[in-house]
Amino acid sequence: MGTISAALSTLGTLVRPEDRPVGAELPQEAGERQQSLERLVRENHGWLSGWIRGRVGDRDLAHDISQDALLKALRSVSQLQDISKFPSWLYRIAQNTLRDHLRRKVSARKRVQFTTQLDEVTVPSDHERKVDEEEDVERLLEAIRALPAQFREPLLLRHSRDLSYEEIGAILGLRENAVQVRVLRARRLLRKSLRESDA
Repeated sequence: MGTISAALSTLGTLVRPEDRPVGAELPQEAGERQQSLERLVRENHGWLSGWIRGRVGDRDLAHDISQDALLKALRSVSQLQDISKFPSWLYRIAQNTLRDHLRRKVSARKRVQFTTQLDEVTVPSDHERKVDEEEDVERLLEAIRALPAQFREPLLLRHSRDLSYEEIGAILGLRENAVQVRVLRARRLLRKSLRESDA
């Protein structure tokens, strides 16, 4: 979170008291304002990274995308009318940041590298077990990514950082009961998908 810390240190100039929207709960003094923003980052960075990791499957890439999303949110936090809506606002920013990344990735797929000496590679037995585990994780992430968005998103938020149904509802703009139902259905669909891929 080094990039985020650097951005937070300059926020005194980005979010001035006169720019603060009516109803926002950011403190007036620069020090208090920075502490409040740091708290928002701490409270939301975990679930955001986990959600993005579930979408892209790569920890480092998820970290980069979540950093980008948080920086975008912090740069424009003065536009947020109600700071209590920060998690759902951040979620929308992260969705857009992820879409931008995926668009760039599609254009990068046109470049393919071929390896001619693949048969010469030997894998140690300890490493084989780790590879098998990584393959299982990748298979699970692929099954999760294949779920319809209405079920995938609450499931990722629930299991990436063990958010409560109430917190997920606030992020997604859903009632707590609706979140519970969607997570339950997502788990059922996931089990079915994994059983079918084993067969």
